[in-house]
Amino acid sequence: MSLTGPHEREMYALRQRNSATCIAALRDHGVLTLSELTQLTGLSRPTIETIITELKARGLVSDEFEAPSAASRTGRPARQFAFVATAAHVASVDLGLHSITVLVSDLSGTIVASLTHETSPSVRGGSLIPLVGNLVRQAIHPLGIRDFELASVVVSVTGIVDDRGRMLQSNLLPEWNGVDLVARFGENLSAPIIVENDVNMAAVAEVHAGAAKFADDVVVVMVGHRINSAIILGGTLYRGRHFAAGEVGDLAVTGWGYNTIDKGSVLGAYADGTVERVFDLARSGDPDAKEQIASFAAQIIQGIALVGLTIDPDLIVIGGGVSRAGETFLAMLNDEFLRLVKRRNAPPLVGSSIGANGVAVGGIVRALEAVSEQFYGSRDLAVPKLSIEGVCSEDDTVSFGASLDRYVSQGNVSQPEDVAAESAPAGGARDAASDDLRIAVVGFGMRSAISKWAHQPGEGSRVVAVADSNPTAEKRVAEHLGSGITFHTDYQELSSNDVDAAIVVTPDDTHYEIAAHLLRAGIAVYLDKPIAISIDDADDLLRIAKESGSKLYIGHNMRHMAVVRLMREIIERGDIGEVKAVWCRHFVGNGGDYYFKDWHADRSRSNGLLLQKGAHDLDIIHWLANSYTSDVVAMGDLSVYGAITDRRERPGELMTDWFSLDNWPPLSQTGLNPVVDVEDQSMVLMKLQSGVLASYEQCHFTPDYWRNYTVIGTEGRLENFGDGDGGVVRVWNSRSGYNPGGDREYPIVGDADGHGDADMLTVAEFVQFVRNGHTTETSPIGARNAVATAVAATESLRNGSTPQRIREVDPQLAAYFAANQV
Repeated sequence: MSLTGPHEREMYALRQRNSATCIAALRDHGVLTLSELTQLTGLSRPTIETIITELKARGLVSDEFEAPSAASRTGRPARQFAFVATAAHVASVDLGLHSITVLVSDLSGTIVASLTHETSPSVRGGSLIPLVGNLVRQAIHPLGIRDFELASVVVSVTGIVDDRGRMLQSNLLPEWNGVDLVARFGENLSAPIIVENDVNMAAVAEVHAGAAKFADDVVVVMVGHRINSAIILGGTLYRGRHFAAGEVGDLAVTGWGYNTIDKGSVLGAYADGTVERVFDLARSGDPDAKEQIASFAAQIIQGIALVGLTIDPDLIVIGGGVSRAGETFLAMLNDEFLRLVKRRNAPPLVGSSIGANGVAVGGIVRALEAVSEQFYGSRDLAVPKLSIEGVCSEDDTVSFGASLDRYVSQGNVSQPEDVAAESAPAGGARDAASDDLRIAVVGFGMRSAISKWAHQPGEGSRVVAVADSNPTAEKRVAEHLGSGITFHTDYQELSSNDVDAAIVVTPDDTHYEIAAHLLRAGIAVYLDKPIAISIDDADDLLRIAKESGSKLYIGHNMRHMAVVRLMREIIERGDIGEVKAVWCRHFVGNGGDYYFKDWHADRSRSNGLLLQKGAHDLDIIHWLANSYTSDVVAMGDLSVYGAITDRRERPGELMTDWFSLDNWPPLSQTGLNPVVDVEDQSMVLMKLQSGVLASYEQCHFTPDYWRNYTVIGTEGRLENFGDGDGGVVRVWNSRSGYNPGGDREYPIVGDADGHGDADMLTVAEFVQFVRNGHTTETSPIGARNAVATAVAATESLRNGSTPQRIREVDPQLAAYFAANQV
């Protein structure tokens, strides 16, 4: 599709998001009527009908007709729709040393076929290629599909694999070193192939459905035929620059080296017998077996501690073949770990809740991720929970059942509830696997969409109450979140007996009053930015949070936007040297609709748009420069919208009711807020405490809507072009004349919805912060300093551009929040 301009791209992205929303509802809730789809998605009936027609044409949705009841046989049966999970299938292959496991899943995550084939270490690389192809075809044959109909096949192998599927290094299969395994497996399988490292896939499985599903940062150590580790950071697999993150098994200091592989595993070799025999004897009380296991645990704990303490994760998960050993081995490992590590807050060791099949399960997750854009047109649709249905052939099968839990329960060790009890800090953090965090949403207007990320029943959080002074909001609550949500017209009715946390998304001038009340009531608060509209109120709210001990999180979601994180990563790598200047130009093309037709345009309620809109970018300027503003001067004016005399109140309306890209040029806008006394363009110059110089320009009557950053360091500069998925960040670090392409270009990936995608990440971060005491990327002190800079800049521009000095925050408050509010 050719997208010729920003309007077309925006409309296309909106259609794709709406389509993905419908697919998720049908996939996760079963057969639905149009009315039910409307209620679940919040989309209009005509929009859903258009999407359903498109999805039916692609074979992803089918018509289902409800049989009329005896009382209404003359009535027309209701149209219902179902997700066609069998529109495609994916496969996962765990290519182990002694066995090969194949799982096959449909698009709903239902594992419909499984097969395990015993093999021998004597079968080398050349013979394994056709064997894998034959086993995949054998697994899918009962389903009536052929290999070229598979949407994706993930093959997990031992060794370091790059992002193209080339084997960089394999100690067990050195004949594969340098081989393009995607191409080789593709010679025997007519399906899209992805080749992954097996330990990495085990880690993906633990985060998706295992012991680490409530954690962000995880180290997974696989102990089986070999020992190695994988790393999850921020919920995402971390591969490393050379695709070898966690690959430390060959270091002598780890104690993970192979004695021999002939005895079936490193433990088998160590104990001079099979793993099963050693653990069977230990369970029966055999002292020699227990001593062997304890000695083996002492041998390998050094490496586990080395990787675990270097990363400092939420959890260290022990998986692999020894997961069958249950608590016997884990208890001995924990004893050795506590003996070796003297830190009071060391990460806990827990057993895999998936067990020896984690690699194959992780491959299914990776395969479903790979086909998301192909079949749904969206990278953002979450992988469904996996389940198993149907039967497998009697030959070469593994056990199967009605759910993933039944499929993978081959000796669970510790469940997630055992984790947080050991790792949760003082000050009210909850167990990771206790009941969902009970969340109230205060304000259900334009920012209410954030509630969907908080309402994840069974996944760690759920919305139990909504408070909005407008009674009509109750209907929107039911449409967006379903039934069973308690509705209040007064936020003061919320009690810590009923809710654990609140998300406050109300107009800016109410932030201080509402957040202060909730914090004093013992309720953790997610407060949409800005923290307040005055420096005094911001400082006072920080004091209230400290004195009450209630957690305070400020939703500066731009810290989670892909473009910002990419720029920060480039800076932290040292690609442009030490930062000396940061410039930001913000083209607010939707400014007339977004900020001049409601309360935003009234300075008594917003202070000004340097605060309301600019707080985002001022926070990012500080974050990129790693310093806060000390001095500021600004100028600005109400250049365009002040000339528009068509004004009116908009009771009961939301921005979506009046927004249109056809409202152009700006002077043709109508229905502005009765009070319009904020600037529609402004320019700010800042000096930061570190000496960095920065500038911020904001204009609300441009035709285009995006922000452009330039960061200049002692060894180069960077600049972004576009601020979402499809844009790029370019780096110049050699002398030249005009060079529009730069010396390097990095794509901005995975942020199609900008703030919306970032909202999802901030809510997840807030939930983990409250539940487990996780540190956060956002900062209440950073939020306060963004407000302080914006307020001082606004004071400057409204008083003849007089320079302003920023008052620093109380050092005791700064120390409290730097310590993660503990």
